[in-house]
Amino acid sequence: MKFDVVVVGGGHNGLVAASYLARAGLKVTVIERRPIVGGACVSEELWPGVTVNTGAYVLSLLRPKIVKDLRLADHGLSVYNKDPGLFLPLRPRSLTLWSDVQRSAKEISKFSQKDALEYPKWVKFWEDLYDLFDVLMLTPPISLEEGGSLLELLKESAKDKLEDVAQVLLKDAESLLREWFESEELITALIEDAVVGTFTPPSAPGTAYVLAHHVLGEANGIKGAWGYVKGGMGGVTRALKGAAENLGVTIMTGIEVDEILVKYGKVTGVRLMDNRIVESKIVLSNADPKTTFLKLLRNTEVDEDVRRRVRSTKTRGTSFKVVGYLEELPDFGGGKELRPEHSASILIMPDVKYVERAYSDAVSFGMSKEPWLSLNIQSAVDPSLAPPGKFSFSIFGQYLPYSKSLDQVKEEYGELVIRKVREYAPNFKPVRYEVLTPLDLERRFGMWEGHIFHEEMTPDQLYFFRPVPGMSNYLTPIEGLYLCGAGTHPGGGVTGAPGYNAARKVLEDLTLPNKT
Repeated sequence: MKFDVVVVGGGHNGLVAASYLARAGLKVTVIERRPIVGGACVSEELWPGVTVNTGAYVLSLLRPKIVKDLRLADHGLSVYNKDPGLFLPLRPRSLTLWSDVQRSAKEISKFSQKDALEYPKWVKFWEDLYDLFDVLMLTPPISLEEGGSLLELLKESAKDKLEDVAQVLLKDAESLLREWFESEELITALIEDAVVGTFTPPSAPGTAYVLAHHVLGEANGIKGAWGYVKGGMGGVTRALKGAAENLGVTIMTGIEVDEILVKYGKVTGVRLMDNRIVESKIVLSNADPKTTFLKLLRNTEVDEDVRRRVRSTKTRGTSFKVVGYLEELPDFGGGKELRPEHSASILIMPDVKYVERAYSDAVSFGMSKEPWLSLNIQSAVDPSLAPPGKFSFSIFGQYLPYSKSLDQVKEEYGELVIRKVREYAPNFKPVRYEVLTPLDLERRFGMWEGHIFHEEMTPDQLYFFRPVPGMSNYLTPIEGLYLCGAGTHPGGGVTGAPGYNAARKVLEDLTLPNKT
């Protein structure tokens, strides 16, 4: 078999890259080891009639340009707004945040009149930065040597917002939030976005950027909103698959790439596990950098300094999932009938100190004794995911750091998580559920140490430094080999940006018309 381009891994970024390259006239194949495409952006029927999101679970960050360019709506992508967005069950009063800013402000006024007045300004603060960050996400990083060009870009796009941008890039999220707000309840509700996927506490420098990364999206045109994909998160990658195939991409599933082949410093293709060779002068790896360099290039001569840098990147996953189904909706004090909170992300994290303790426990004991949790019951909005009278759910939580021994504690930890939810909703009794530790995420999705962002999104591993200095422009030291996964700029989440940017770089290097 021979192609112009081989994409290793059918995650959403790989499918995005393949589509743009095929649109430019290249003969492209995507090779995915699982029987379905999607990587960690999938929905799977684990029990008869019950579909759950085993990886990503809500959508906001997928760049609108990609949705439009690839006509994903025509290929079946449909999103329900998640509204309310957040529900923080507290005693005696709970906090609910909506897409309607004034409705949220009214809720916040139960805790602080001052914060109720500040909240619309907070929303506007991020709206003013949206266009800048959209440009940054869809533009390959400027090298350190071109630092002046970056400053010019920021000046042009951010104008009088440079100090705000600097704060967002370098500050810790807790300090940023406490600058704005006084109520612990509101700060707690907003702090989750700052620690999702990271093995850091909310007081760590750089977490303000992680917060920004998660709030600078949109759902159905509403900036900052999140949504549930119809049919589960696999709806994103099913649409991407349809778009790619419509553009002529050949997609092979259930086939694993054993090795990326290199001769005289140039890519020549890949070898599959069954020893078949797929020839190509261009290979894009949607796998994480460590898998690419330490596994797929294991027989290739690579500068030891490059391997050392890749080997030293922080990739220890700390996020876990619990997915399953219920036969009644949880009662958080308002009843078991369908209520607004059942559509929201339900946060089990009573205050910021709780999140800090969860982190320190993980450092000291290898796991959070009381993890923070985000519970989503998508079938409350999308009944196609479960039979009548049943409700599929997804719990995302932290911190459970990766280790080879996690199988030994998985069952007990799952019970701990269920008990924690029951503290707020005593009737939360899953009929069936499955725990996915970082070790399970590694095995299931092929992510090194189960890191959902492929590597940490701390300041030392962002922009010029992602995945490592010298490879921030999707290039590698091997001619024809590019990276296009979450381990590259701008990082993790279902954005499609790494795939888009990598495709642009390939076309630029080929001097083909850039049709992106």
